[in-house]
Amino acid sequence: MRRPLLAALGAAALLAATPSDLAAQQTPLARPPLRSYPDLAAPQARPVPPVAQRPPQPPETPPERRAPRPGRRGQPAPAPEVARAAPAEAAGLAEDLDAALAIDAGARAIRGQREAVRARDAQVRSPIAGSPAIGSSFRSDTRGPRLANEWDVEIGAPLWLPGQRSALAGTVNAGVEEQERRFALRRLELAAQLRDAYWAVGLAESEWRVARDRLATARDIGRDVQRRVELGDIPATEALLTRNEELTAELDLARAEAAVAAARAAYRTLTGGSEAAFEAGGRVPRPLGGPANGEAHPAIRAAEAALATAEARARLVAATPIDNPELGLFTRGQGGPVTENGTSLGLRVRIPLPTEARNAPRRADAEAERTRAEGELLQARRLVEGEIRLARLGLGATERARQLAADRRAVAERQLAAGRTAFRSGEIGAFDLFRIRQLQIEAAAVDARAEVDVGRARSRLNQALGLAPG
Repeated sequence: MRRPLLAALGAAALLAATPSDLAAQQTPLARPPLRSYPDLAAPQARPVPPVAQRPPQPPETPPERRAPRPGRRGQPAPAPEVARAAPAEAAGLAEDLDAALAIDAGARAIRGQREAVRARDAQVRSPIAGSPAIGSSFRSDTRGPRLANEWDVEIGAPLWLPGQRSALAGTVNAGVEEQERRFALRRLELAAQLRDAYWAVGLAESEWRVARDRLATARDIGRDVQRRVELGDIPATEALLTRNEELTAELDLARAEAAVAAARAAYRTLTGGSEAAFEAGGRVPRPLGGPANGEAHPAIRAAEAALATAEARARLVAATPIDNPELGLFTRGQGGPVTENGTSLGLRVRIPLPTEARNAPRRADAEAERTRAEGELLQARRLVEGEIRLARLGLGATERARQLAADRRAVAERQLAAGRTAFRSGEIGAFDLFRIRQLQIEAAAVDARAEVDVGRARSRLNQALGLAPG
C-alpha cells in the first residue's frame, strides 16, 4: 500500500510543479523535459556574467582599444572590460604610420631617388645640351719656333636637337611623378605591416581579457566550493579541483600578459617607439574614404607612372637620332719671319650623322621597357581586383562567424549561470560545473578572436582598396 501511495503523491507533486521547478531538478547531463527551460525572468535564474566580479588583486589593465556595445535582448549587458563594439582602425594609426615611414630604409631610398631625378631639371634649364669645352693647340716649324709658329684657342658647346629639350623635360617630370607614386606605394606596404602589428596587439589583449575573466570566475567558483565544503555538502577533494583550475587560470593570465608585452614591443619596433594608436585620443575610429573599386590603388598608380616614364624615354630616343651637334668659336695666331703674322677668328661646327647601328639598340631598349611597363600595369590591375574580391569574401565570412560566435557565447553564459545556480542548490557537483564552465571559456575565447578577426578583415579590405590610414 505504501508504494502506490508514494507513487500517487509523487505524480501529484509533479503535476503541481512549475516549469521552473522542473528545470531546477535537471542536471546538465540529464534530458530536459519537453518545452521546459530555465525561467530567465526569475531573479534566481538570471545569468550573471562572470566578468562582473574581479579578483582581489587584478593585474594592470592594458589600454582598451574599443568601446563597449550594449548587450543583446534577453541577456544582461556584459561588463565594460569585455569590448563588444565593432572593431575599427584607431585614428592614431596614421600618426604611427608617419613615424614608421620616417625611419623606413625603403622610403628613404625612394626619397633620395626622387631628388636625384629632380636634379636633372638643371640640364633642362640649361641653354646648351651639355657641358661646354675649351681647347688650344700650338704648332711650330721644324726649323725652330723663331722662324714659324702657330697657336689657336677654341671654346665649344653641344647644341639641342629639335624637340630634344622638351622630350628631356618630359622624362624628368614623369620620373619625379613615378617616384612620388612609388613612395605612396611604399607607404601602403608599411601600412599593411602596421595593421598586422596593430591587430596582433588587439588579439593579444582580447586573449588577456578572456584569461582575466577566467581567473575571476575560477576564484568566485572556488569560494562557492569552499563554502559547501565547510558545510559538509561535498567532499574536501573537490576543493582541489577548484584550486587546480585557479592555478591554470593564473598561468594562462601570465602567458597572456607576456604575449601582450611582446606584441606591444613588436609594434614599437616598427614605429620607432610611437604608440599613438593605443593612446586615449587615438581610439576614436577614423573612417577611410576613397574609391570602392581600387582604381586609385597606389600599385596601379605606380604602374601607370612607370608606363608614362617609359613612354617619355621612348619619345626622347626618337627626338635624339644623332649625338648632339657641337658649335665652337676659335681664334688663331701666326708669327715668324717665314710666315704671316696676325690673328684670325673662326667658327667650327661638328654634326654627327645618324646610323642604324647607334639608333636600333636604343629604340629596342625603349620599346622593351614600355612593353614591360604595360604588362606590369595589366598585372597590377588584375592583382588588385583579385585582392579586393578576396577581402570582401573574407570580411563577409568573418562577420558571419562573429555573429555565430557571439550567439554561442550568449548561450554558454546562460548555461554557466544556470549551472552555478544548480551547483549552489546542490543539484550538481563541481566536476559537472567545471565541464559547463569549460564550454563557456571556449565560447568566450572564440568570440574574442572572432571580434578581432572582423577588425583585421576590415583592415585587409582597406588595404586591398589601397586606403592607408590618415
